[in-house]
Amino acid sequence: MIRASLRHAAVIALGCSSILNGATLTFQQGLNGYLGAVDTFLKQSAPAIPQGGLLVAEWDTDDPPGSGSANYALIRFDSIFGVGVDQIPIGSQITSATLTYTVNNGGDTGGVYDASADWDVSTTFNTFGADPGVQAEDLGPVVTQAPGNIATHAIGVTASLARWVDDPAGNKGWIVLPTGADGVEFRSSEYVSNTALRPKLTVVINEGEPAALLFRKPYLQQGTSTTTTIVWRTDISSGSRVRFGSDPLNLSQESADPSLVTDHVITLTGLTPSTQYFYDVGTLTVPLAGGDDGHYFVTPATPGTHAAFTTWVVGDSGTGGAAQVMVRDAMLGETGVTPPDIFIHVGDMAYTVGSDSQFTDNFFAPYADILNHTVVWPAIGNHEGASSDSGAQSGPYYDSYVLPTAAEAGGLPSGTEAYYSFDYANVHFVCLDSHDTDRSPGSAMLTWLTEDLQATDQEWLIAFWHHPPYTKGTHDSDNVGDSGGRMRDMRENVLPILEAAGVDLILGGHSHIYERSFLVDGGYDTPTTAPGHIVDGGDGIPTGGGAYHKPAGIDANRGAVYVVAGHGGAGVGGAGDHPLMFFSETVNGSCLLTVDANVLTLRNVRLNGFVSNTVQIVKQGGPGDYDGDEDVDLFDFTSLVACQGDSGDDIAPGCAVFDVDIDGDLDMRDFGAFQALFGM
Repeated sequence: MIRASLRHAAVIALGCSSILNGATLTFQQGLNGYLGAVDTFLKQSAPAIPQGGLLVAEWDTDDPPGSGSANYALIRFDSIFGVGVDQIPIGSQITSATLTYTVNNGGDTGGVYDASADWDVSTTFNTFGADPGVQAEDLGPVVTQAPGNIATHAIGVTASLARWVDDPAGNKGWIVLPTGADGVEFRSSEYVSNTALRPKLTVVINEGEPAALLFRKPYLQQGTSTTTTIVWRTDISSGSRVRFGSDPLNLSQESADPSLVTDHVITLTGLTPSTQYFYDVGTLTVPLAGGDDGHYFVTPATPGTHAAFTTWVVGDSGTGGAAQVMVRDAMLGETGVTPPDIFIHVGDMAYTVGSDSQFTDNFFAPYADILNHTVVWPAIGNHEGASSDSGAQSGPYYDSYVLPTAAEAGGLPSGTEAYYSFDYANVHFVCLDSHDTDRSPGSAMLTWLTEDLQATDQEWLIAFWHHPPYTKGTHDSDNVGDSGGRMRDMRENVLPILEAAGVDLILGGHSHIYERSFLVDGGYDTPTTAPGHIVDGGDGIPTGGGAYHKPAGIDANRGAVYVVAGHGGAGVGGAGDHPLMFFSETVNGSCLLTVDANVLTLRNVRLNGFVSNTVQIVKQGGPGDYDGDEDVDLFDFTSLVACQGDSGDDIAPGCAVFDVDIDGDLDMRDFGAFQALFGM
């Protein structure tokens, strides 16, 4: 209402001025007498020296190299609003606005924000805002991304001009935050060799409603057998529409919401299980993305059914660096024409502080062509926790995701997006918050966890969170002071609940390493020891010593495999000598987890595409079905006889499953039990 009144007042005051007519106005230093362009950068390594008179401005996280000092670019166009012939009348409708700049020294993308602090060409790192450098209060709304490669770029800033046109005092220009260590220089308004390369602002007014631009490409959330949620972000507010159907060229169904928003969330309901749908997203009238073979989703089978599926497991990836991209591409090369069905991220997806722009640059941008057809299920990491609050469910992490709070995807309602569960095929997944939610016995999260696990009747149980209970990578789970004791808390307080419920696989990150355990149970001590906790000391490799075996269904304390997948892009390291781990390596990569009826297989894919480790768990189809083929036959008997050749207290690797009476050795009682099952 306020905005409409201002526009109406402006029309009355200006009569037949240009506010009633369409116009394109261009502002560039020295063009048509315009002299209002101002730009500089804040240089942390020279905090008291102004940089406003240079021929370039720049953004960088590491200048000079190796210092870790940041540079922040600032740019503004003054005197652009008013009643002059070449000014934008206050109250005009901003149809579009574009900022053009020329990069002469290329590097990483920058995040563009409205500036909230006053500044001029003499401003330095020390004098910008209330505190030195760039603080949260110095940033207004995020605007867009600024490409950093060598070229002339045009970025949309319509949303900024729409905010300022009714309040010119709000025009404090833009600030560009660096996202990586490869800095960027662009020609400033002082550049003299070719004035056409100076920054330029082009504004179209009164030629219709502004066109929304896609800021975050569409990504899938909370997929179930009958529903799917599609999310995207635009630079300006608009209505939301998703069109979908079985043919990308004939999207015959649609769901829309006329609410004017920039973060768009549309949930499609009444879908058919195990069905592929194609879709596009956009405003109420204009598609912005999709309508092709790359934008689709496949609804999973009804929970409880034996439908094979693959999950991509990634942790600690969000650097925006080369290793992250190589890990992604190695997975794509390994899966080929059969991409993963779901995507689990175990946290630290947006370095360094999980800001909105870091989510955009380091998660949604590099994975855009995966997220548009694969549902992501995230766990909050400590880097996301630097800017997001689990108690209030606020901050960029919670703004980015739409996660189940009311058991929309299975399990029991948690009442919070901080921790949740979901069902997929015959697996029950549980995601916990190891960073910012109370982890103590009797807490709300652990109470919910106990009740949720008691309620499931799925055949597999998989849990994931950020801080691993066992690791000797860049973090040490035996050091109670490491990470504020979070790894110890998860080990001592959470593992007993999960293992008593029959958990099969636990996934974590945080420690920048790949580690994979034996089949273990009961290792709650600090420091962790191996004796008495290794249920099966074999390699778990199907082509090696053989898979680990467990009884059918979910059976208490039969052992679980623990995986640390903190190697998705950040620098790796550590000794990797944890006593419960069978395999460790300090090489970037990710994991592919496949569940096919009673067989679970996880393989580690290095960033060069090499599969360095595989582990498999086979669940018996019933008593005596030791090979998991759902039939008690001579193959099972032959396997038992071979294992019984190992007498004594130490059961050979891969043979623990034949210890029918669970007395710690293989003897005639086990043989007799099998005879009874087999009808011998």
